[in-house]
Amino acid sequence: MDVVTKLGLPMLLSIPLTRRNGSVSVEQPANAKRIPATERSLVSAILADTPGKRTRTEIAAWDASHHLRPYHEALRDRLMTYFELNNLTHKPKLVAIAGCAEGAGVTTLAAGLAATLSETSDGNVLLVDMNLEQGAAHPFFKGRPACDLTDSIETDKRNTAMIQDRLYMAAANPRDRLPNALPTRFSSLVPKLKTSDYDYIIFDMPPITSTSVTPRLARFMDLVLLVVESEKTSRDVVKQASKLLSESKANVHAILNKSRKYTPGWLQQEL
Repeated sequence: MDVVTKLGLPMLLSIPLTRRNGSVSVEQPANAKRIPATERSLVSAILADTPGKRTRTEIAAWDASHHLRPYHEALRDRLMTYFELNNLTHKPKLVAIAGCAEGAGVTTLAAGLAATLSETSDGNVLLVDMNLEQGAAHPFFKGRPACDLTDSIETDKRNTAMIQDRLYMAAANPRDRLPNALPTRFSSLVPKLKTSDYDYIIFDMPPITSTSVTPRLARFMDLVLLVVESEKTSRDVVKQASKLLSESKANVHAILNKSRKYTPGWLQQEL
């Protein structure tokens, strides 16, 4: 309600804070041990089981049985419904996912959305990692480096970008010195992106700040999904991020992530 009424952002989905077994987290007493909620939780789980040091561009494997999969599927269905209701039938559809700070869960949502879209889409889906400057692993490719974004839109060069049937992964060129070079380079790529054979292109974007590339690239997107981390992202920060996106004339919808229940389900039903 706060997101909609006080921030004026349309809500696309609310995702509860869940444990790895899929159960919804219920708030415990202050002295109880809590399960930490970290950004890139999917990546963290995979890397914990993989010995050896990773390089900047190495990519972790995608886990199709991830405990957030039902919410990834729900996000996919609502996204497809949104495009249908608004008669957005062109291809590809460009969707950016971004948060206001590290830890919001953007990468996990972007990876899950791209994977589930590829399972129902008749065409190809491309996931683009725009976070290489942070040196983070992405939940695909089993340690192999991602394909460059330019090569991913060339059908004769994108073999290394394929993850599974109809799903491809690309990354911003690590030679680009973000945030200076990428917006100009991206602008020149947009015409090629819009004539590619992808149905959806999902962009895993850096956090929204006054100096990040995200607001500058938002104007190219059909939809920007702003991930608000429950109880951690302040109202003022969301307002500032929303303002930066609106200045780019971006179409913004919110996702409330890691929301918590403070009472057991049976008590909520009685109330």
